Amino acid sequence: MLRGRPAFASVYLCLVCLLSLLPPQLAAKPCTRDILRQVKVLVKLAPSLKSVDCRLYTPTIDDYQNCPSSTLKCFADEIKVLIEEWRTVRILPRFTLNISLTTLASKFNQTESECRQCELFREEEAENFLKGLQLTLEMMNSQHCVRIPPRRNYQN
Repeated sequence: MLRGRPAFASVYLCLVCLLSLLPPQLAAKPCTRDILRQVKVLVKLAPSLKSVDCRLYTPTIDDYQNCPSSTLKCFADEIKVLIEEWRTVRILPRFTLNISLTTLASKFNQTESECRQCELFREEEAENFLKGLQLTLEMMNSQHCVRIPPRRNYQN
């Protein structure tokens, strides 16, 4: 039986070997609960800002499934445009949603060659754009987030 440093080295080597067997995407599963919260805030704001006629290039869930990185980058670019447009008529809190979406997009390994450019997506009103983004993030979370069961209050 090994003792001391040789035993530690053997255990460490076994651990490294086991970790190398894990699929690479397992380590980088994108979960977007905080981003989704920010989008929901914007969805609630959208009806009150309908006077700003803003049309945005809007990817679909199918676009996300085929090209997740470029789809999220498109959403990020269009969110930046939307926030700038809305700030012309209303004071808004600071949103870093476009930065969060860009960071999230970088977690996907994807070649851009077969993906559509943002300008080729259909233009939608801001509210529809935000609902599309919300649906995409919810689908993404259903695939990648670990479900946390709700807390139960055990009171007699």
